[in-house]
Amino acid sequence: MSAYKPYLEFIRYSLNPETEFSLDSTNIDWEGLYHFASEQAILGVAFEGVKRLKEKGVKLPIRQLVTWIAAADDIAEQNKKINQAVLRLTTKLKEKGQQTCILKGQGNNLLYPNVYARTPGDIDVWVKHEGISEKEYIGKVIQYIKKKNHRGRVTYLHVEIGKIDGIDVELHIRPSCMNSPIHNRRLQKWFNEQAAAQFGHEIEGLPDCGPTDCTERICVPTTNFNIVFLLSHIYRHLLIEGIGLRQVIDYFFLLRKAKDECKMENGELRIMLRYLGLRKIAGAMMWVLKEVLGMEEKYLIVPPNEKLGIFLLDEIIQGGNFGRYDVRTKHSASRLSRNIERLQRDVRLVWYFPSECLWEPVFRIYHFFWRLPYL
Repeated sequence: MSAYKPYLEFIRYSLNPETEFSLDSTNIDWEGLYHFASEQAILGVAFEGVKRLKEKGVKLPIRQLVTWIAAADDIAEQNKKINQAVLRLTTKLKEKGQQTCILKGQGNNLLYPNVYARTPGDIDVWVKHEGISEKEYIGKVIQYIKKKNHRGRVTYLHVEIGKIDGIDVELHIRPSCMNSPIHNRRLQKWFNEQAAAQFGHEIEGLPDCGPTDCTERICVPTTNFNIVFLLSHIYRHLLIEGIGLRQVIDYFFLLRKAKDECKMENGELRIMLRYLGLRKIAGAMMWVLKEVLGMEEKYLIVPPNEKLGIFLLDEIIQGGNFGRYDVRTKHSASRLSRNIERLQRDVRLVWYFPSECLWEPVFRIYHFFWRLPYL
């Protein structure tokens, strides 16, 4: 862990403009830092720190600086391209009578001081179609996929509809889920109660959507909703495969914004998180945000949990973005091997998050039978 301390301190410096970088910049392994930021999918965020050092007169290796500038420019261009694709997709879905709300991704960009610094991923759209059941809606989406000759995968959360301009698109029927049936029932009930507010929370488009339609209004989640939703998303990916610093930094900027906008008091929020089964992961996140990324106490929504926080940080460092660099995982293409690895992961994490890990194999069996009508 100590080998990564200079890298983590630099990320902390990149996130907090008011802080100073305490390490001697001439002794930094810039190539190692670049590699670390790449694996964590936070190159654009780290480049914010690089720019600040450069403004202070610190000289970086020219070759590394050029590489970083090129990567940051590429991230910005990707974001512009995806913003345009999001607009086209939501416009098309609206024309078909569907309500849409952009989850994560391009909506999270708006939390950042530099809206082009976040490394983008795929497009996740929560969709609602008034007047038909969930089962009927999934059937309609699958028919659409088959007409387009896509091989979209149906899951409990979403339907993969292929690519738009080379970008993977997922239509969500649910924002997220839990393994525990009790907590999942509560979470889905909460999502349904919050749905109307999310599908009515419009913003004036996204940056660089195009010369004529930048003002096209789209919906993104409210701050209150994101506090729960993004935390559940992080929890689910931690249990399944792993998470990286990109997801943690999303939450970092969300809580900074929430201090001004959130109408829910911390006491009420803590009760809600415990009720939904998210209290432990919230404590772990608060420790990482405070001790590693330098978040001030006033932004924390629950008391930090040091034991779980240290464990979470170790998982983040070993796994990288969505656990793709975790050497403990073989990332096999075999379905049997993947299921065995999931069980091994359950055993490793059960000491920290027992309820979700013990219910995970049961939920997987339930999910198999739930999907059968759509295969």
